[in-house]
Amino acid sequence: MNTNLIIDKASFERDGYVVVKNVFSADEIKQMREEAYKQYEIDKQKKLDFQLPNLPTKAKYSKGDLLSKELLRHALLDDRMLKIARTILGGEKLIYFGDSSYQIGTGLRGFHRDNIDRTDLTGPDWQGEYTLIRLGIYLQDHKNYSGGLKIKVGTHKNADGKPIFVDSEVGDVGVWSLKTIHSGNAVRLKMFPGYSINTSGKENLVPSFLKKEQQQERISLFMTFALKSSHLYRYINEYTLKREDTLAHARSSKFDKTVVELAKQKNVEILKPIPEYGY
Repeated sequence: MNTNLIIDKASFERDGYVVVKNVFSADEIKQMREEAYKQYEIDKQKKLDFQLPNLPTKAKYSKGDLLSKELLRHALLDDRMLKIARTILGGEKLIYFGDSSYQIGTGLRGFHRDNIDRTDLTGPDWQGEYTLIRLGIYLQDHKNYSGGLKIKVGTHKNADGKPIFVDSEVGDVGVWSLKTIHSGNAVRLKMFPGYSINTSGKENLVPSFLKKEQQQERISLFMTFALKSSHLYRYINEYTLKREDTLAHARSSKFDKTVVELAKQKNVEILKPIPEYGY
């Protein structure tokens, strides 16, 4: 286990994102890939699996957060992930509120923010220190291949910014503010791998023979951590509780009190966004 992580908080504060290198070993990533496939079979048996309509490729999703996935919850509560979150957020007591998921395959593209005030930079999200971050574990190389993350640099502070590929490799963890403009499932071109197509509609039209694709299927895990703040409670009230998909996700997240106790031992407080969440 790599406990000597280099976590560049200054880079995160400047750019709105950071990549933490070599968090997981190649063997750990291989095991996580196997666990993701096994978990998906379990979720299919529980009828928790779903796919989004009208996509050129059908990514596989599952209702329920990572804590409710017996084979994957260890990733969310991994001490290295918690150390990254604490370092970036600048606090010891982390808050987790059911916002996490995994997916298999290529999904949606398109630049967007994940916070509440996405276009109004005078809104409450832009007042004071924002305390919600998302961590992503990509279980394959995206420094050289399609399928990774693109962000617009500095857009956690500014209306727009330069789009770049996030060059994550196997074992890395990406971290970004929910205010940062980003796009998933990025397309890298064979002839111009550093060229970013910045319109999702055009990106979706690129034929497979022009893309830098890898043989491994894309698998990713995402999780959100926060510190207690008005931003956190506003996000829960104005996002989590006002969308049917996020409510269904929370209702499908079931785990027993031993999971809550384990999180407590790691100084992670689990908030229940709805009474049906968890146990």
